[in-house]
Amino acid sequence: MNQENQLFLRICSIVTDAALVVLAMLLAYLVRFRLLPGIVSMPLIYYIRCSLLLSLLYLLLFATLGFYESKKEVLILHLIQRIILVSLGCTVVLATLFFASRSIDASRWLLVLFFLFSTVLLSAKQVLVHRYLRRSYRKGQRVRSVLLVGSGRSAAEYARTLKEMPWLGYQVLGTLGAKPLDGEEYLGPLSAVEGVLQDTTAVELVAALDADELPEMDRLVRLTEKNGLKFSLIPYFAPYMISRPHIDQVGSLPLINMRRIPLDNMLNSALKRLFDIVGSLLLILLTSPVMLFTAAVTRLTLGKPVIFRQVRVGYQRREFTMLKFRSMREERPTDKGGWSTYDRNRVTPFGAFIRKTSIDELPQLFNVLRGDMSLVGPRPELPRYVDSFRETVPLYMLKHQVRPGMTGLAQVNGYRGDTSIEGRIRLDIRYIETWSFLLDVSILLRTFFHFMNNGENTTHEKNQD
Repeated sequence: MNQENQLFLRICSIVTDAALVVLAMLLAYLVRFRLLPGIVSMPLIYYIRCSLLLSLLYLLLFATLGFYESKKEVLILHLIQRIILVSLGCTVVLATLFFASRSIDASRWLLVLFFLFSTVLLSAKQVLVHRYLRRSYRKGQRVRSVLLVGSGRSAAEYARTLKEMPWLGYQVLGTLGAKPLDGEEYLGPLSAVEGVLQDTTAVELVAALDADELPEMDRLVRLTEKNGLKFSLIPYFAPYMISRPHIDQVGSLPLINMRRIPLDNMLNSALKRLFDIVGSLLLILLTSPVMLFTAAVTRLTLGKPVIFRQVRVGYQRREFTMLKFRSMREERPTDKGGWSTYDRNRVTPFGAFIRKTSIDELPQLFNVLRGDMSLVGPRPELPRYVDSFRETVPLYMLKHQVRPGMTGLAQVNGYRGDTSIEGRIRLDIRYIETWSFLLDVSILLRTFFHFMNNGENTTHEKNQD
């Protein structure tokens, strides 16, 4: 797609978003004052004017978040999450303006309806555009052709990914390198790149060079600029990078931070901690009758102690004492031996119930309040398992860059019980690299829906008391 068409589509997208904001206000007004009982406090034109001004804020925030850039790889879920945040923020701004201007006759319910309608309409637009583009790319329409330079593992993975994900909108026109890649047209060695670039119809050159091929980089950049192609680079150290690396500036030199995560940002970290404090206090208050009843029954059936304490490894590899309600008739040493196994003879009927419903883990809310844990994060392990897994599971220790959680992305995706530790770590790393406040909220909601269908676990995590 040429730049003129891209500009036209970008303008259409901007105009459409602004129109949807105004439409959301109109629908909110009609529902509030035509379908629901109530007296019209302010005329329609007043709200329409407010929506016109508010649409500018929407567009500014959308542009800041990159909505109008051609990034086909952005997940639709991430776009919807951003739309929810923008709609919520703009609605709060509008409510604040009403309050500041003493527009006491402005309808509060209309603001709520406006938030709902704007979120739904803008999200629906993104979903429809996303599906249309995916269908177009699958049919071979609007596809951008690229030349792939390189013959190593990264080049092969890039070519395979484009075939497996045609909705990304790219196809490999041919490859250049020391050897051909399976399933791709081979155009020759690196020395032939100048002649290929002069005759190609590709719009982009993607270099996936190995370390020993880096001396060719300067020539590739000069040739792509000479022939008007876009130049993209897959670094040879890509396997060691996170999905969204952060680039700092040291003088005139870019500095790639290989392990920077969203929670390194002080604002994000403070927001998550505030959410943990407020959330744990609220949940302690709401579940206090359940915890008092559980403590009483545990005291009658198992005696003292009611709370089982266990050392786990948490944030920045620091050890802490994790709390749980006891569910077994007797404690066993946890500082030696292999994986613990589930022994039905040791679990009381009430213990089995609180394990199945995860009520036994409610005391961990006090761990969250104290700062040892978070509501959402990777589950903490025993020190001996950490010592074992750090040697055998790649990237395992990265989970300790954030506070461990009562629930996590791995747990809501089925990695509970005696499941693959590699699969669990893969999802833990994805959570750490892509953290957002809305992701935490969605994981908590999914945990709640699975709460009463937990099932009995056989893993060390549930059988160490």
